Amino acid sequence: MTKIISATAIQASVLEASQPLNCFWPLTSFIACNSLKGFENRPFEEAMKKARQLFNARGFLPLVEYRALYESGRIRAGDVQEACERSNKIAEVAAVASDVDEHVFAPIATLADFLDEAHGTRIVMQTNQQLVKWCSAYFDCSQAQWSAPKDGLYKGWRQLVGFDFSLTLQGSRNWKNLLSELPAQADRALEFLLAKLGVEEHELVQYLQRHLVQLPGWASHLKWRATQGESEILTDYLAIRLFYEVSLSEPIVQSSYKGVVRPWATLSDRRAIELAKADASVSKASDWSAIWQEGYEINYRNRLIADLRRSKEERHSRGSGAELAPACQLVFCIDVRSEPIRRSLETIGNYATYGFAGFFGFAMRLQSLNSNQSIDLCPVLISPDRLVKESIGPGSQALKAPGFVGLRARALKLASVQALLASSLQLRKRLKSSLIGAFGLVETFGLWSALPLVGRTFWPQAFQGFFTDAKERLFPAPCTHLDTSAFSLAEKITLAEGCLKGIGITDNFAKVVVFCGHKSTSANNPYASALDCGACGGNSGGYSARLAAQILNQPDVRSGLLAKGIVLPAGTIFVAAEHDTTDDRFQIFNVDESLELDSAQREIVEQLRRDLAAAGEIVRSQRLKRLPQSAIDSFNSTGVRGVDWAQVAPEWGLAGNAAFIAAPRSLTRGLDLKGRTFLHSYEHSKDQGNAVLEIIMTAPLVVAQWINMQYYLSTVDNDVFGSGSKVVHNVVGDFGVMRGASGDLQLGLPRQSVMAADGTREHEPMRLLALIQAPREAIDQVLAKHQSLADLVKNRWLRLVALETGAPDRDVLKFYQADAQGDWREIQGEACFFDESEASACELMV
Repeated sequence: MTKIISATAIQASVLEASQPLNCFWPLTSFIACNSLKGFENRPFEEAMKKARQLFNARGFLPLVEYRALYESGRIRAGDVQEACERSNKIAEVAAVASDVDEHVFAPIATLADFLDEAHGTRIVMQTNQQLVKWCSAYFDCSQAQWSAPKDGLYKGWRQLVGFDFSLTLQGSRNWKNLLSELPAQADRALEFLLAKLGVEEHELVQYLQRHLVQLPGWASHLKWRATQGESEILTDYLAIRLFYEVSLSEPIVQSSYKGVVRPWATLSDRRAIELAKADASVSKASDWSAIWQEGYEINYRNRLIADLRRSKEERHSRGSGAELAPACQLVFCIDVRSEPIRRSLETIGNYATYGFAGFFGFAMRLQSLNSNQSIDLCPVLISPDRLVKESIGPGSQALKAPGFVGLRARALKLASVQALLASSLQLRKRLKSSLIGAFGLVETFGLWSALPLVGRTFWPQAFQGFFTDAKERLFPAPCTHLDTSAFSLAEKITLAEGCLKGIGITDNFAKVVVFCGHKSTSANNPYASALDCGACGGNSGGYSARLAAQILNQPDVRSGLLAKGIVLPAGTIFVAAEHDTTDDRFQIFNVDESLELDSAQREIVEQLRRDLAAAGEIVRSQRLKRLPQSAIDSFNSTGVRGVDWAQVAPEWGLAGNAAFIAAPRSLTRGLDLKGRTFLHSYEHSKDQGNAVLEIIMTAPLVVAQWINMQYYLSTVDNDVFGSGSKVVHNVVGDFGVMRGASGDLQLGLPRQSVMAADGTREHEPMRLLALIQAPREAIDQVLAKHQSLADLVKNRWLRLVALETGAPDRDVLKFYQADAQGDWREIQGEACFFDESEASACELMV
């Protein structure tokens, strides 16, 4: 008889079984994440093999595509030679390493797997359908008209499943008897079902893990919910899954195996042998793929380093004449879409631009005007505990004027109209979903409903412009400010100091300093938040820019900064702006309403408006050439793309991202990085104790690596790690996307976000190249303090390069790459290429 497994062992096993999965955020904050984060403590190549075992996923491009890259010169012989040398060194280290947790990823089959293979049943598919149905209903936010009980997934399911006779229709006869035997608590129910299945304790982790990877999207979302306070949600989910497995399997088990339910163990053993044979047959191809991928990335590294050296030499040859003090300093998000704007703006006028995480170091929970809900504007690594409310109350000189009463009346009127519109839309939705109300709705409003349908379809820009203009005329939005009272004065001063030091602006301030957040505009797009600011939790960055500027403009904060050695001149003012990355247009906030500018500052701001418009036009024309084109020319403009509800590619987002550079702007100024680089400002000479370097490496760099891996995995295997074509997407519960009417939650980006319709990839899948201008000793100190960060480097999930400019010749750039052993190796020249005639070894790889 099977030994009863303790509840403690079950809970620990559930946690361990979910280890390979990453948390999957809902659509409202669809931030980038590495779907294989659970494998980051393993070498990258090994992780790709484990992903194939667990998810049947591909981790590299097909060999034929690497060969095409080689023949086109995108991979050179020297790149492959270096990759082979690195692979040999890694193999030597791996030969003596021990894999202590290999059992966690050992192949295993469930009872449902066995019966499906041995008897041609569809128990796995039927179980998945049941779990999708119940999870969709339970986690629904606003789509369903009837709400499921919300006192726990297992408890809610147990209350309702007795009224669902789908199991009877699928041939299960005794499922109600089994249901009556189930304990009321999920962990006890899971213990009961595991005993009924005959799962041994040493098989527990693998068995539960196999169930989780049957629907990895849903399991990953549940893992996220577990981090949000629903600690028992994975146990609930597994208890329900095993109930359906037992119920659907029982008729066959009783008739064919006389009630003995462990024949699946023989399948597990057979699968282990089959997978070992399969691994042996594909190991050579996998190893070649890893080497080709390494060479592919080495080629990009060499080209980028060559460009940096060439740019440095060109600046040196032109001489270092006296530079004019910038008229305006602008702080952009490190997002790769900011790089072309910064470069274009610097060619137009005398501007100094900086890169910093788009929340500018001011984490907050925002409650916008006339809203009862709040959103977190900060990276998901941070949990803000300060609520900032947008309001019309006092806070700026303009709002203290006699017209303030009129502003408040206008705001109240706007709030009433917004509430009325929201209620009307909700009522219309309910009527549409009602069996009886739908007929009356069509009869009453059918023709009127057709008018906006036609407008949004054939004239989307004009239609949107008409309603926007009408709203502004009838209910103009009042000037607002952010209530910062949730922050104490000491907190404001500390945050302001951290912001300025993190950016690297502690002296020589211009008359106008601009914090520029960013957002994206798109219609009918479930993945809209993936195009917004990741540093703001998948939201727009305008509010973060406003909060930073507002706090730094406060006299008491400036006085506090003065005591810390940061002098903000009285003639310096901070301004907030926002960049729309869909059409590269800018909005500057509250300059006319709430900021008191002198004539010089006002002139600078007006000139900035014109120059931002010019820079946006330059970048807009460049980006438009890359985007998929419609046969109807009028639908190709960036203005239409953002409001066209049939547009599958409003913009490319962060496609193409390949590098992260933390260095002074002087290193990259004037260099065309083609919108592929995260640019973070950093000057090591101003960083005492490596405090800023540690923040950069443990926060922005990590987020950039998440983004990079999401794009990488969504490109190399879009069916598993992406979300397929947008054409068949179906939003479920306002929190996720399925393909079609039922199925798994889609983990990554749509195919249209990484490639064109003809299959041409807009994103080149390669691991992030992190280049930091700092001494190697300083970088090593940070790595030594953060094991998870060191794992990313040593296990080759990113490529870390240190740039040093030391005595006696500070004009010479020396680059050193960290290897898997934790040592640094200097990268000599552009690269060390062997002759093409010696490339015969490459032929073996294809």
